[in-house]
Formats: sequence, structure tokens, C-alpha cells
Amino acid sequence: CEVVELEIVEHDNADTLEIAKIKGMQYQSIVRKGQFETGDLAVYIPEQSIVPEWLIKRLNLWDDEKGKGKLAGKNGDRVKAVRLRDVFSQGLIYPLQRISPEMWLLKIVVGNISVENGQDVTEHLGVTKWEPPIPLHMAGEVVGLPGKTLKYDIENVKNYPNIVQALIDLQIPVQITEKLHGTWCCFGVYPEDLTPEIPHGRVIVTSKGLSGKGLAFKDNEANQNNLYLKMFKKLFPDHETFGKLKACVGKEPMFFVGEIFGKGVQDLQYGMSDIDFRLFDIYEGEPTQGRYLCPHQKRDWVNMFELPVKEVPVLYEGLLTWDIIERYTNGLDNITGSHIREGIVIRTLDREYRNDKIGRVILKSISEDYLSRKDATEYN
Repeated sequence: CEVVELEIVEHDNADTLEIAKIKGMQYQSIVRKGQFETGDLAVYIPEQSIVPEWLIKRLNLWDDEKGKGKLAGKNGDRVKAVRLRDVFSQGLIYPLQRISPEMWLLKIVVGNISVENGQDVTEHLGVTKWEPPIPLHMAGEVVGLPGKTLKYDIENVKNYPNIVQALIDLQIPVQITEKLHGTWCCFGVYPEDLTPEIPHGRVIVTSKGLSGKGLAFKDNEANQNNLYLKMFKKLFPDHETFGKLKACVGKEPMFFVGEIFGKGVQDLQYGMSDIDFRLFDIYEGEPTQGRYLCPHQKRDWVNMFELPVKEVPVLYEGLLTWDIIERYTNGLDNITGSHIREGIVIRTLDREYRNDKIGRVILKSISEDYLSRKDATEYN
């Protein structure tokens, strides 16, 4: 939850509402008309935030009759993207009190504190990030492998429009792939046995949340119905197919990162009767010391070793524009064409491009229809 500068624009479909745009980002939120002026500082509370009761009441989003907030979730305390009068609203705006041209105060539970533009006030507000409960088929017994798993994240283009503009201005070719709505999965293969508790003693099978904590799933009876292990065994069911995976590995480990999707994984199931896997990244080397292969290298690697995996749908390769991002972010999925597309992922095509703030430049753009859909699941 960051202190941001606002730009206020007219809402064409509501006399009592306005649109607050976040300067330097591409987020916008619907606010009451006259509540803010362009140039005001305020706190932006992003979607998937859990907001405490006192703050919900300060925002006039408390339902006295029901005894809970008017936001999403069973407790009415979760921030979710919505459409208000046909305009997309992503996050909440909490006002600050201006006491001088340069000084703004943040009202908290007890008293006020002075804040400045760009300051993170998450802890002061008591806001936490929503973590959905993990279904049983995505949970399981784990083994600790510190330093042996990847930490992986993709930044939103709305947070870093300046990086997108740099790709455009420098005319750096990119690849745009479809972002599938499933669950992140990584198969890491080491040249030597790590522990008998993981598949074949040398294969790390893990989810995004576990991988970031240095954990992987055990290959045991308790995990026989685990989604990630089932997918690994479906792709590599015998010595022949596993031999192809082992052949990829020389002196350094290889990590194959992709999405499991289909029946029973999330609310969007692509009309499938089973689960499937699509590869989107290959990492070579020890975590934090290696490198991601560029899209062409990744494709050559899969073909060279005849790996039994398909890649995520490639939607575009070439120079980037904002119109291209908008065009490919929305629409129907490219797997079956049966439902809305989650969004896209943008990578540089021929070589890795890096930025001081985010490191490797890999960005996502998410569909507004996807974010505002009903009965959504977001298991990580």
C-alpha cells in the first residue's frame, strides 16, 4: 500500500463518481466526485488486499446490518477488481489529510503519521495480502532444499510502464505468450542425487509458493494424489521419457517451469477432461547463479532432447507497441477458445534484457474481464 499522486478525470457514465488514476502507473479506481483533486496524495490499496475492520469503516464500506464489510470474500474484507458503471476499478483509494503544501498526514487506528509520496504504509494500515486456502490436491508433504529451488515472479506492466516504453523506444523484439489460468509448476533436475525423498533422488517437483521457500514435494504414499507429482509422472512415466529429461543435464541443474491447467485446477478449465502442462521457461544453472534461456534457445532445447512437453501458446513475435499489448491481453483463450483469456506475458525475444529495479525484464498484462469475473479462484 503505497502513497501515490492522483490524477482525477471525469466518469462519463456517473454524475456522482470520478476516476482516480495513479500517476506513474496504469491503475485506476472509482472515487466519489469531489473527494480528490489532481495532484493530491493518497494511499493506493491494491486488489487481493485484506483490509482490517477499522479501515473498512473509515472507507465507508462497512455493512452494519450484516456486521461485515462490503468488499469481496466471506468477511467482506478482500479488495477485488470490479466494474462500476461500465468503468473498470482496480483497488481502493484511502485519503490523506493535507496540513501544508508539502505535508500530508495518514490517519491510522490511533493518531496520525506524516507520510510522503512513494512511501509504503502497509504495516501502518494493518493490510495483509490475501492468500487463498490451498486445495488438498495442491498440498502435500514437503522436503527442505534451501538454495536448490527457484524464486519466480512476473511484474505487471501497470507497475512499470516506463520499462515497457523503454522496450518500445529501443525497438527490442519481444515474444508475447498467453498467460494460462492454472498453477505454476517447476521440475528441477540435478546432475546428482539430492535426497531419496524426491523423485529419482534428483528431481525437484514444486509449486510457486513452495519453491520460493526452498521446499519441494516428497515422492511418497501421502502425496500420491498430489497434482504436481501426478503431472510429472504423466509427462515422464517410464525410463525412456525420464532418460530424455536426464540427458538435458550436464554439470549444472536445469529447471523446467510451466503451467498445469485443466480439469479441477482452477475455475477456468479450458473445457478439458484431464490436466495438462505447458512450458514457458527453462533455467540453466544453480538458482540465483544461472540464466533463463531466451525463447529461441528454449524451443531448440525442447526439440533437441525430444522432451514430451508443449509450450504455452505464442501469440506474437516482433517489436512492441501499447496497441499490441492491448490487442493480445483481451479475447478468448488459444487452447480451446472456450472462455476469456487471463492475459499475456511479455519476454525479450533474442537476448535477456535487464532493469535495475526488477532484474530480468518479463512482464504480464492481465485482462480486465478476467479480473472482474465471478466465482474466481486464484490458487498459487
